[in-house]
Amino acid sequence: MSNAHNYEDLIRRFETMLQTNEIYFFDLEDFLTIIEHYINSGDYNLAQKAIKSGLYQHNNNIDILLYKAELYSLKDQLENAEKLLGYLSDLEPERLEIPMLEAEIYSRQNLHEKAIETLQRALNLPGADPVEIYEMMTVEYLYMDRYNEALNTSIKALKHDPESSMSLFNAVSCYDLTNRPDDAIIFLENFLDKNPFSEVGWSLLAKKYIDNGQYHKALEAIDFAIAIDDKFLAAYYDKAYIFSKLRRYEEALIFYKITLDIADPTAFTYYHIARIYQRMNDVKHATEYFLKAINEDPGHFKSWIKLIELKIENNEWQSALEIAQRASEIVSHQELFKLLGDIYIHFKNWNEAISAFEMSLKLGDANLPDIIKLSDLYKRTKQIEKFRNLLLKAKQQFPDSKEIQSLMSGF
Repeated sequence: MSNAHNYEDLIRRFETMLQTNEIYFFDLEDFLTIIEHYINSGDYNLAQKAIKSGLYQHNNNIDILLYKAELYSLKDQLENAEKLLGYLSDLEPERLEIPMLEAEIYSRQNLHEKAIETLQRALNLPGADPVEIYEMMTVEYLYMDRYNEALNTSIKALKHDPESSMSLFNAVSCYDLTNRPDDAIIFLENFLDKNPFSEVGWSLLAKKYIDNGQYHKALEAIDFAIAIDDKFLAAYYDKAYIFSKLRRYEEALIFYKITLDIADPTAFTYYHIARIYQRMNDVKHATEYFLKAINEDPGHFKSWIKLIELKIENNEWQSALEIAQRASEIVSHQELFKLLGDIYIHFKNWNEAISAFEMSLKLGDANLPDIIKLSDLYKRTKQIEKFRNLLLKAKQQFPDSKEIQSLMSGF
């Protein structure tokens, strides 16, 4: 019987025991598996029952009690968790899981200094994984906006494991957060001198070059990443993006389409392919790929918006209206309702235009052009009270606007 079947049978057997109120014996490893299953699946009620049954059959087992402390923590019963961990620490002061869980609890209480002190203690215990612990310390320092210390712990983690993508990302983020892009490049170049087969490192270096507008250097870095891992999806996206910035659209299309062979298609990919075709003035293919993006993810509002704009640009107003109406039933986005309002204005359907612009203002920050359009629509339809109220509110938001003052002067 496979491990998967054994696992499923184990869970089924435990739940049968609960349903029949009979007592089945499970060995310790089985109980730990059962408890972990329920905690990972977020079923805390059954996790608690498994812990209770486990402690009944394996009295005061420290492994089960550690899960009990973890469950207290997950249920925000932090005081109970701390008490239990204190008790367990007296029993087994060298047990690594105890300070690791304590650190998580301190972090959730915003006691980040205490969390770091606890993690420092964990570093010296048997079985400690310095990479995991330094990464946890980095997060605590980032919570406190102490970016230099976060950078130091990221670098320490990388010394223990140069392949730690999280530590590399964190280190670069620290440079970004302290606005030191040139230092980030120097750091990555030095890192890659020692670790030339880090595809993540080359990818991050390429991104830094992109930020600096050094597109040809970015292409070189991306090519190294792809040479190391020819299935590295992010690298192909970056290469396509660079070619699009260089207006080498045919090459951009090639690399966006390569991603479709490596991974399942996404609305994100289809959208960017459509945008490339749009820049090439290929309306047919742009429309095709915007529709593919929408079919893949009906909630992808950017594709709806760009498709509607494309229709308007080509004077296909009826098609734009039908698409915008369909989109408005699926997604709620300020820009979408602005477009819908403009389309209704084109068709001189003032009441529907009013509804669209009112919805647009509800969905996002007020902006002057839309307020002026809506005020004009109220005026056209002789809704003077709404016209006045809109402008009075707008005057508070835009006190220096001469347009608002001019509109109010006649009323």
